[in-house]
Formats: sequence, C-alpha cells, structure tokens
Amino acid sequence: MAAERKPLIEVDIDTFTDDVQVYPTGAGDNHMAFAWWCPIEFWESILSRDSTTSETDKNAMLDAITDVSLLAIVQADITHFGAFEFYSKEEIRNTMWVFYTDASGTKRRLSPMHAISPDLEILLGVFKPILGAAMGNMGNSMHFYVFNDRKFSLTDSSRRLIDPYQDGVINIQLVKRDGNLMYGEIEMPLNSLFIPRKCPNGKDAHISWKYCPWTGQRLED
Repeated sequence: MAAERKPLIEVDIDTFTDDVQVYPTGAGDNHMAFAWWCPIEFWESILSRDSTTSETDKNAMLDAITDVSLLAIVQADITHFGAFEFYSKEEIRNTMWVFYTDASGTKRRLSPMHAISPDLEILLGVFKPILGAAMGNMGNSMHFYVFNDRKFSLTDSSRRLIDPYQDGVINIQLVKRDGNLMYGEIEMPLNSLFIPRKCPNGKDAHISWKYCPWTGQRLED
C-alpha cells in the first residue's frame, strides 16, 4: 500500500514527539544535551484536539507560527555531585550549527532569527510551559530558537524550506564549554505523520523503508 498522510487530529503526539527529539552524541557522562524540533504540524495536531480554545484563537496562533519552525534546546554540564549547570540561550546560540539537507542533497545552514514578531514572542511564552512540562525541572532551562521555514525562490513550486512529509535531514551540532562537539540528526519524512503501510506479512512498514525487511518485496511510495 502507498503511504497516506494521517489527519493531524489522529497523529499520536507521543510518537510524533519521539520522531522530532534527539539527544546529540558525544555528550559523555558529565554533560546533558537535548534538542526538540517543532514544525507547525506539531502545534496543529495539538490544537486540533483542544476543545477549550476557540477556532478564532487557534487560527490566530497558527497564523503567528506560519513560515517558521521552532527548535528547543537544553544543554548543561553535570558536576561531580550531579548538579546541572545550564547553558544560557546566548551561549548555545553562539556555538550552535544547524543544517538541513533536502531530498536533492542540497545542504543549507539554518540560522536562528534574531527578530521575531510581537505576536510570536507572546506565543512562545505560551508554548514554552507546554513543552517544559514534559521535561520536569529541565524544562525551566529550555531555550527556543526560531528558524525561517519559507523559501524565497520564485521558481520553486514549494514555499516550504523544511517539510516533514518529504525526505530530508536536520543536523544539529552543539559545543560543550570544553570545546568538544556533539552531533544529532532528525530524519524525515516523519513516520508518525503517515498511516502505516503494510508488509506482505501484515506488519507495519516504516515510512522510510523502500522494501519490506522480512520479504524483500518493494513497497509502494
């Protein structure tokens, strides 16, 4: 069966979250680093099942985050006694590198926006506690970085820069205070956004699979 997109109201938020979170490698025992990419589909899925917010307010919130995506990062050194010494937003920004490689193999460096709209600034104040609540005390030291998600080429049929339904990879490089590098990547398309295809044996096929691993049969795109 060919891959079919799930209605966002039916997307499992926990599975979606797993698809867009990464713990960069290279942290070691004395450091903690965590990154969480939030495309607009994440918020659309959450809001689609929210019965307490009016449609007018939902639309206003989504309008404010149209053409951007959010990256949440927590980074901290861990002392000998287990205390966390968290990094500031500026400290992370000054050494962080984020790249996106699309389906054609084109690689772009993505830089956080320094200026955002007042509406988006207010909305981030709403979103941060929502994500932070899922991380306990570490959520208080989580920082949001806003990235442009709009292409400016008039000849490109797609206005979206990072599309979670298309092949692509977000590479995130973070730096520890001792200079050591850490790397993490988020691969797309995101499996959680699709109705699972079925292998001939009836098992779910991951969206990235071209062939069934059990039978070797090619899966429909």
